[in-house]
Amino acid sequence: MVTPNGEGDRTAAVVGLQFGDEGKGKITDYLSGSYDVVVRFNGGTNAGHTVVTDDGTFKFHLLPSGSLRTSYVVLGSGMVIDPISLIPEIEIVKKVNPALKIIVSRNAHVVTKMHRQLDVEEEKIRSSLMIGTTAQGIGPTYEDKYARTGIRMGDITNFNVVKEKIETMYRMHSNLLSGTEFSQPEKRNEMAQALYDAGLKIKEYLDYTEMAIDRLYSQGKRILFEGAQGVFLDPDFGFYPFVTSSNTISASIYTGTGFSLRKVNRIIGVAKAYVSKVGEGPFPTEITDDLAKQLRDLGGEYGTTTGRPRRVGWLDLPMLRYAVRIDDVDELAITKVDTLGMLDRVKVCKQYLLDGRPIDYVPRDMETIKRIEPVYEEFDGWGSISDSISGRKISIDQLPPKLVKYIKFIEDQLGKPVGIISMGKERNRTVRIIK
Repeated sequence: MVTPNGEGDRTAAVVGLQFGDEGKGKITDYLSGSYDVVVRFNGGTNAGHTVVTDDGTFKFHLLPSGSLRTSYVVLGSGMVIDPISLIPEIEIVKKVNPALKIIVSRNAHVVTKMHRQLDVEEEKIRSSLMIGTTAQGIGPTYEDKYARTGIRMGDITNFNVVKEKIETMYRMHSNLLSGTEFSQPEKRNEMAQALYDAGLKIKEYLDYTEMAIDRLYSQGKRILFEGAQGVFLDPDFGFYPFVTSSNTISASIYTGTGFSLRKVNRIIGVAKAYVSKVGEGPFPTEITDDLAKQLRDLGGEYGTTTGRPRRVGWLDLPMLRYAVRIDDVDELAITKVDTLGMLDRVKVCKQYLLDGRPIDYVPRDMETIKRIEPVYEEFDGWGSISDSISGRKISIDQLPPKLVKYIKFIEDQLGKPVGIISMGKERNRTVRIIK
């Protein structure tokens, strides 16, 4: 049973409702102080979650964003992991949270340098259907996973197994890799050695995480699940082909960790007060004029992983309505309200017109989405938000009245409560709203 404001929830999940980049890392960090275990269940280094604390700014790519405050973190089997990149992340986090216990799935698949090269080569072939991939090797690693030729984390402590699998992968992709350094046997051998060396360093963390999570749950531990990317990057439910390569919706907790979604008490959907996107693909409410640059600069909208300028646009309620339903969201967390409020006028898309007629769905075929016309509701900007509004819980009446109007409009349109808002980079500028 879902309890008011999340009090007493033993298990919860944080998932993205837009194109990723919603600020899930900040929400996970905020909540993680109340949980013993934080579990990530999908994606790889294409995800970038930034957390700002008194100890500094931390950019997570593989470890969950709750790593700074919780007791256990788990990297689930649904992830694809670059073990060489994982080592420095562990070292950084251990300096801040030395007692942290890290558990990495033996069944998660391994991202190699060769996969990164394949990412680049495949993007060249796509031509007009270029996705705008982060070039982190994520897609090719999932391709090898489902082709049953991939390397798993449990393999990399055995040099001969790693070497054999790399050779198999090379033969499978030799047409794309023939003109690259990986066509040289010595380079493939160097890569195998580097993975094996990394495997020896992280061997102590490897486990069958579905069993580890079940043990922790049986011990009464409180568990928080953290998703990567967002609903509209899901390969089944997003704007295909402009999507990521792992399922991003809440249901993938089950497939990415082995933990039943029926045991998750609360699902928190995260959305920005506007929309941002890295990469190509449909974006119905995109802003492309000088206002886009203003909003981008105000919000620091540059990719955590890529550094690329993000595309920005107005909040899209038809998209959110769909995402809330797909994720079966219990409550909303809205981020960057401080950024949006600095604009004089704020728009929200409340409905789509298709060929001049209202529709109650989000088209996801490329030809139809081009004909969408957003219908907007306009609000006054609410200006800066006082620094005195901080801490874990506030009354909604402490917020600027114009912001309250904006929040209540979202709640009325979506039929879900806004339980958390973020209004700045610092941890204490994320608050739970008590009504």
